[in-house]
Amino acid sequence: MSEKLEKNISNRYGDEEIKQSKRNWNSYSKKEKDAILQEGNDIFVDLAKLKNEDPDSDNVQQIMIRWHEFLSNFYDPSIELLRGLNEMYFVDTKFKNKFKKIDPDLPDFLHASIDCYVDKLENQWIEENKETLDNEL
Repeated sequence: MSEKLEKNISNRYGDEEIKQSKRNWNSYSKKEKDAILQEGNDIFVDLAKLKNEDPDSDNVQQIMIRWHEFLSNFYDPSIELLRGLNEMYFVDTKFKNKFKKIDPDLPDFLHASIDCYVDKLENQWIEENKETLDNEL
């Protein structure tokens, strides 16, 4: 994890995600690390292949599920963290350039796809907690 990324995550969410990410990463063998990194790359390559689909399509959202599961190799990716990571992917030139190397349209498509995915997660959470939320109002 780059220093800039660590600082950004630490400032936004606290140090626990950084510590958890480092603990998790250091617990993996070289073979596991290589497989995790390959899966991360494959996710973005596979997503780029779907760039002409609607970001809300089932195919695209299946890739977003893989991305969410991939992130759990590092830390517990909360809805808030997913939103923040999406923004960082979109505004940080290092990430944008990495994604543009895969496909020039990937940064915008990735941003829209993650937005759709996280919106669905939020709506699902609201539905699951509707009764509790109603009682608190």
